[in-house]
Amino acid sequence: MSETTEPPLKKPKMAETVDSFIQNIICSTNDIHAVVSNDFSYPIAFTKVYVGQVRNVKELSKIITILNEKLPLKELQHLKRARKKEVLLCPVRYLNVATQQSIQEYIEEKVNELRDSFEYFKVMGLPSLPPKLKWQHTEYTKIWSCNFHPNDYLERLCGKGFFNSEELTKHRCYMGVAFEVARYYLSKTKTPLDVSDLTLSNINATVVVDPLLNLVVTVAFDNRECHPVQHSAMLAIDNVAKTQNGGAWNTDNIEYVTSGAIDKSLFLYLKSKFPDVKFGARNYVSKEVLDENKMSASESPYLCTGYYIYMIREPCFMCAMGLVHARANRVFFSLNNETQGALCSKTKLHCVPSLNHHFEVFTEFL
Repeated sequence: MSETTEPPLKKPKMAETVDSFIQNIICSTNDIHAVVSNDFSYPIAFTKVYVGQVRNVKELSKIITILNEKLPLKELQHLKRARKKEVLLCPVRYLNVATQQSIQEYIEEKVNELRDSFEYFKVMGLPSLPPKLKWQHTEYTKIWSCNFHPNDYLERLCGKGFFNSEELTKHRCYMGVAFEVARYYLSKTKTPLDVSDLTLSNINATVVVDPLLNLVVTVAFDNRECHPVQHSAMLAIDNVAKTQNGGAWNTDNIEYVTSGAIDKSLFLYLKSKFPDVKFGARNYVSKEVLDENKMSASESPYLCTGYYIYMIREPCFMCAMGLVHARANRVFFSLNNETQGALCSKTKLHCVPSLNHHFEVFTEFL
């Protein structure tokens, strides 16, 4: 059986210097893990149900047909209706507690033709949610038979070794870029710079990558001291919009290079640190031009669709929702934001079913 409790949050691996700290981020061989819904790790949740032992096993098929028609399980459809001679009748809460109604009375009221079909009744606790992973299915079947459709992608996502060594190298490199962005801006105000300036303060830096072309589209650093909404993720989203003929914040005072909306001096700094990293953005094509030339919408970037987001710190609720609306594909972060984190520390916003877009989240770089 897989581990059923949340792993403890790891503290950052400290280093003597900022250089060695960033090198630990880039060169570590440790795996990067997905942050997934609690449904994949929490202990099995149970709901109380009534189960009846049939008198004549030859009538089992007919009994199940009648029950499925007149007493459908609805929210428990992941459970098989029968197991050997036992039949799942209904959740205990279906009965009228106020009148102290018995299960026999309930059967006579709802499916009178089955009033003499059972030898006895009992209450059981059965899994209230469908199994999502193989280990859950294995545990479920020890209790009751259930329906299960394996998902190989989810199995890999929730397991170890989701990324191969080449992918891990890329992800760690881009995370290193994020820390270098933070160092670049912090070095303007702090001399000398200490590791704690990166790990213990509330600052954040964001790197947006187009994984199709391995391009750093843009980078951003917190400006919340001057503008309460200009967190690094929000600035990065606005920079992406600038590469697509949009953007809301005026940055005329910044000298940009490439189509990736990156400050020139920062660009030169990052190129000196990461000579093999490519910067830029795919050419944006307006919807009118796409329609006129009968081109597919996939031939032009749209917000952060398909993009990977690398942040040194777990985003807050505002930034996380901004990334949802921007249609980010994956979000990577190194440090937990224990007071405001929306993807792990306080909640897992990306796992909320009612959202109209979901991205994957990965962490544990340290």
